[in-house]
Amino acid sequence: MPFKVAEAEQKTAGGLLLTEAAKEKPSIGTVVAVGPGTLDEEGNRKPLTITAGSTVLYSNYAGNEFNSADGSGYIALRASDVMAVLS
Repeated sequence: MPFKVAEAEQKTAGGLLLTEAAKEKPSIGTVVAVGPGTLDEEGNRKPLTITAGSTVLYSNYAGNEFNSADGSGYIALRASDVMAVLS
């Protein structure tokens, strides 16, 4: 499942500007696409409950990051790495 990565905060609540090294990696993103689902023991396909367009919370160190041809950042995750569907 590729996710569009949310932007990191540029400054703190008190107004201090953050350097690239100090920015916390966000763990919220928007689902861009989902795969066909998983197979059960009998070989039947079980569709995913997450749909494209959903905003999700995921584990900080999960998935593989990549950039698209236009430079947008994405993360490919497993459905098990999603901790909550926010919308």
